[in-house]
Amino acid sequence: MDKFFLMPKLYIWPNQLLLLGSTKFKYRPHMTVSDKLMVCMEGEMTITLSEGTIIKTRSCLVKAGSTFEDKFVDASEAVIAIYYLAPLTQDCPILESQMFYATEGIFYGHPEEADLITKLLSIRANDVTPDLVYEMLREFVVPDHLSAVVMTDFDPRVITVLLRIRATVRENLTVEDFAKEVHLSESRLEKLFKEQIGIPIRKYRLRYRVFISILHLALGTTVTDAALFAGFSSSAHFSKSFSSINGVPPSEAFLKPPFMNVYLADDAAALVSETEQNLNYG
Repeated sequence: MDKFFLMPKLYIWPNQLLLLGSTKFKYRPHMTVSDKLMVCMEGEMTITLSEGTIIKTRSCLVKAGSTFEDKFVDASEAVIAIYYLAPLTQDCPILESQMFYATEGIFYGHPEEADLITKLLSIRANDVTPDLVYEMLREFVVPDHLSAVVMTDFDPRVITVLLRIRATVRENLTVEDFAKEVHLSESRLEKLFKEQIGIPIRKYRLRYRVFISILHLALGTTVTDAALFAGFSSSAHFSKSFSSINGVPPSEAFLKPPFMNVYLADDAAALVSETEQNLNYG
């Protein structure tokens, strides 16, 4: 097979990613901060439950806030694709409704698993635009017969806070600041946010900062500048944060071409311009 077909790919849209691997890779135990659909393009993964039961599968939904140390998902013997889902959408609830329950926060067995794997392999093997890939994946996340279904109603105060975090990604606003904006106590806001997003407010901000850094790295920015653009104090701070939420360390080979083909949607690139405009070197 031509070497091009074996190159990993990274597709980036606003607030979501698709990683298509090309080799086996072991992820360290960690708490996930994004709802994500993991699919084995080659091989299979195992889910080990607390009582020792082992489930073998080729697809797995891991919800934000799930800790691999407690409910370990081992994909080290597989070549995987990971679709990081956008929050504040029906994507995760609808996927959850279509899959089998393993344990809290973890589901397995996508109903169209074989077709999904075929589609992902095709995307990895061909030069496909971000817009087309997004459309190709939608049928596997939200099928037509569920497109009008609303399974989760999101509180407008949570939406306000989430959008505020994105708009002030480089600022260190406190939970108290956010709570005052939506007229809630800190404890009530923290509880409500975690119930709907799966992780605490500070963890979500960390997740979004890492995402913004990845956008900059994808466009060839240095690690140091990418970290500063997203509000990290240094490249070491970014590296530690990236590892803590992804289970792997950031590296030039993982994040940037020519070792990985990166496809950036136009509206994702616009986020980079926004953070650059907001950068204040003073």
